[in-house]
Amino acid sequence: MASVRDIRRHIRSVSNIKKITKTMEMVAAARMHKATAALLASRPYAQLAWHMLLGLSSKAERELHPLLRSRSVEKTMIVLITSDRGLCGSFNLHLIRQALKLVTDKDRFQFIAIGRKGREFLTRQGYQVIAEFTGLAAPVPYLAMGPIAQIVFKEYMESKVDEVYIVYSNFISNFVQKPSYLKLAPLINEQAEPDVRAPFVYEPSAEAIMATLIPRIIEYQIYAMMLETQASEFAARMVAMKNATENAEKLIDDLVLSCNKVRQESITKELTELSTSTAVIEEV
Repeated sequence: MASVRDIRRHIRSVSNIKKITKTMEMVAAARMHKATAALLASRPYAQLAWHMLLGLSSKAERELHPLLRSRSVEKTMIVLITSDRGLCGSFNLHLIRQALKLVTDKDRFQFIAIGRKGREFLTRQGYQVIAEFTGLAAPVPYLAMGPIAQIVFKEYMESKVDEVYIVYSNFISNFVQKPSYLKLAPLINEQAEPDVRAPFVYEPSAEAIMATLIPRIIEYQIYAMMLETQASEFAARMVAMKNATENAEKLIDDLVLSCNKVRQESITKELTELSTSTAVIEEV
């Protein structure tokens, strides 16, 4: 059985860990509020712009832009967004599992890894990673999405890939984050709409509008998904550190109780020995 000194040393160690997890919980909460503010500011525009683009793609001629034309799928790209750091529970594991659900044949899939955790898993498992982006600020600046979008456009326009998915975490609340995916290319509206609208009139030309509008909205969509994932990451880390702090408190209570029991047993043993010694002396 451990001595009182050992238990007290253990209590001090757990107390120090509790201070660290409590601090990390507060830091994650502050960063989550900042990321959530950026997310809520961008979400309405991102959703409306994406729905508008899908609606426009269902009405426009497929020849106006390569991203509007579907083709036989031989190569697929997945943009996987994870975190750079751990200590956020099963957050990254769920995102990786969501990405692997899309993978049917490892040889015909390639990845863009955003975040160190996703990159480490993909390279360790032998998946083809054509680009990686780590150490991005939080909330991520919009300009940081330019290189990612350029790689997506370049690979698709040069027919190196035939479809592009992005895997991200949908921020629902502080306690609920849902791993999701979105098809970025080709732009095909799978929801049938009644053809009751008037035909579009393009100025200066349909080709010019499509060439400008489609890349910008897709780039902004990647930016919105990145904000969703960052807010989800900080929320998951905040909850994980909160649970760790509560577990540390429970462990400290159990250790204090064990310490009191050991100390009481020690006192009882000393009193018993003293009583025995007194009785022996009296008999002599």
